[in-house]
Amino acid sequence: MRKSMCACAAGLVLLAACKSSSAPQLIGGVKDGHGCLKAAGYTWSELRRDCIRIFEEGVRADDPSARPELASYAVFSADSGKVEVFRPSPYSNEILDRRGNVWKGKTCELSRDGQKWVLREVPDLKE
Repeated sequence: MRKSMCACAAGLVLLAACKSSSAPQLIGGVKDGHGCLKAAGYTWSELRRDCIRIFEEGVRADDPSARPELASYAVFSADSGKVEVFRPSPYSNEILDRRGNVWKGKTCELSRDGQKWVLREVPDLKE
């Protein structure tokens, strides 16, 4: 009886040693190219130079060009001189510069309309 208990205890010790020597398992450990944990809702912000949650750090913006079920967000710099807009595919994120009460970029502009923020497409000047 004593030998079987010792053998069982030795087996448990060996099993525990094998388990602890393996690499730690990351939960939701898939990160993007900047090290942002996408499964936790983090996205790289070029403006902030950090991983952020746009739904916490930014403001929602109405985007008539995007599908209505998808949200667009605007994340402002500390001095509000620039804003980074995060739009659903097929659009790319873009940093806009403040010009008075409007932030303008190459493809879109952001302005306040009453209580909401609105993104508008910049007309293509080539046409």
